[in-house]
Amino acid sequence: MIAEAVARGAVQTGAEVISIAVDTITDEQWAQLDTADAITFGAPTYMGTASAAFHTFAEAGSKRW
Repeated sequence: MIAEAVARGAVQTGAEVISIAVDTITDEQWAQLDTADAITFGAPTYMGTASAAFHTFAEAGSKRW
């Protein structure tokens, strides 16, 4: 619900919004992230930290950033 609210707010400012599920990210979606002007990250928490799927995504993208 929070991600959807952030997306709606960004769209209202004229931004193009693309939501990506990091546990099923594709090469095309990685390319979209590579060319994005801004990226907003969000993740559910599990035992006080981000989910395992988000940690896997962050590790996979660490060299890109």
